[in-house]
Amino acid sequence: MVTLTRRRVLQAGATSGALAIWPTALLFDWPRLQGRPVFSAGTTLESTIGMRAGPAYRQLRLREGEAAELREDLARGRRGREDRREGVGVLVQVSDLHVTDAQHPLRFEYLDRINQVGHRPGEFLGLHGTNALVSRINGLDGGPWTGRRIDAVVSTGDNTDNQSRNELDWLLGVLAGGVVRADSGSLDGYEGVAASGHREYWQPESTRRDAFKDRGFPVVHGLLGAATRPFIAPGLDVPWVLTMGNHDDVAGGMLGNRQYVEDWSLGDRKIFSSHGDVTYRLASMLKGVRAGDDAREMLASIVSSGRTRTVHADPRRAPFTGADYLAALRDPRYVGAGPVGHGYAEDADPDHLYFTYRASELVTVISLDTTNQAGGAEGSIGSGQLAWLERQLTTLTDQYVVVLSHHPSGSMRNLAEDPRFPGEQRHGDDELRRVLHRHPQVVAWVNGHTHRNDITPHRHDEAKRSFWEINSASHTDAPQQARVIEVARNGDGTISLFTTMIDADAPLVADPDDLSPAGLASYYRELAFNDRPWHARAGRRRDRNTELLLRDPLPA
Repeated sequence: MVTLTRRRVLQAGATSGALAIWPTALLFDWPRLQGRPVFSAGTTLESTIGMRAGPAYRQLRLREGEAAELREDLARGRRGREDRREGVGVLVQVSDLHVTDAQHPLRFEYLDRINQVGHRPGEFLGLHGTNALVSRINGLDGGPWTGRRIDAVVSTGDNTDNQSRNELDWLLGVLAGGVVRADSGSLDGYEGVAASGHREYWQPESTRRDAFKDRGFPVVHGLLGAATRPFIAPGLDVPWVLTMGNHDDVAGGMLGNRQYVEDWSLGDRKIFSSHGDVTYRLASMLKGVRAGDDAREMLASIVSSGRTRTVHADPRRAPFTGADYLAALRDPRYVGAGPVGHGYAEDADPDHLYFTYRASELVTVISLDTTNQAGGAEGSIGSGQLAWLERQLTTLTDQYVVVLSHHPSGSMRNLAEDPRFPGEQRHGDDELRRVLHRHPQVVAWVNGHTHRNDITPHRHDEAKRSFWEINSASHTDAPQQARVIEVARNGDGTISLFTTMIDADAPLVADPDDLSPAGLASYYRELAFNDRPWHARAGRRRDRNTELLLRDPLPA
């Protein structure tokens, strides 16, 4: 395992011809970072993960760690800052966990061949993947660049996939710690597509060919039984807060809160496969801003034209409401490392799911709710919440503020009226950015939704105020990483935001003889890497391990 440090770079340069193995950008960027991390163990500064060479299904391999890249888009670095550096806050961002009841009747696996977003072969292992991520976070010594302990874990939405109560219970059980079991329906046999016998899905316990085995996916006997067994989750050792995502707010992340959605979720009919024009029309409709009552008619048509089965109904699959969500976060079983309510106040309104949370002495996070219960995957923000945000920022003049939301720039175009707020105007990301620019203490806007890493500078030239937008990839798609974000004062009129990617704590190579929770997490990652191309979601190097410079908005 190789850790890239300035000393190793210089040692390589002292060897004849060795400079050829080091990227030129690394040689120039590293000295400007001025210093090296306090530690790198457990982070991608030490090592990261890629795929072995091969034409079909490939196992994973360790790759050299990635040095942090200095980004001076918004401020210039000054020499000697590593000696003056003071860490004032450390957050770990997780996003788009998509804890999934893969046996849920309303799932759209059969649309995957059309829109490539309906099904993932390892989605029944998502809870184990989340548990392995918790294990990695617990094992970190703190922020790798400042050495400061972790102040909080922040989730930027899509914590669940089907907005079902059992998914919420599973997720909170893993985050808080305790016995959890990712199973639903009869509990005596698996009823999802992975045991359907349909060739279009991976059938892990069958030796018959299917579309995935044609690509080299393995046969793993006992995998479904192991995935649905109870296991003990350690829970996070540090406080954690949750932001709402569209999959937490409406069924399937887009259907809206309509009666037929609840009826179907609680019912005993599941669509396993479908063909014909109605399927294509449903897939096309679901790409739109709103999925209205026409979806009910299309689903009924698919039932008559497709292949469905009777499955065991389960009342735990009911869509959770805002009130259900707040009650679960306050349930004594799920307090864990706290805080009670995980960001939401005791008197929080279930229709106003946004909050302010003091993460450290100098760092406050503001969590927004950019979902829209009209339906549709994209987001927006209402006038009332935008005014609330302005009021909060007006009072937080002595804090570095990190704003959390699920939706990033470019994904806030759903301006349909939210049924929770009749007559209220909805706003996109342009208006949100204008509010953030009015308050120089906003140093970062942290979000998810896109399932890819992307870091964007936002500069307001006239006001000379700026902040960084940090968009982080999903933990359900490869490379399945989370991000450590450190806020550090440099004592020279600038601050640094360090971002460092981390991998889940699971064996590198999946082993059919290891079906422990950690072994299942290993399969979860390996399957994700082999499912779809992953390089675009990982982003550029400058979107992963970075030092992001800003002018210091607070007095020394």
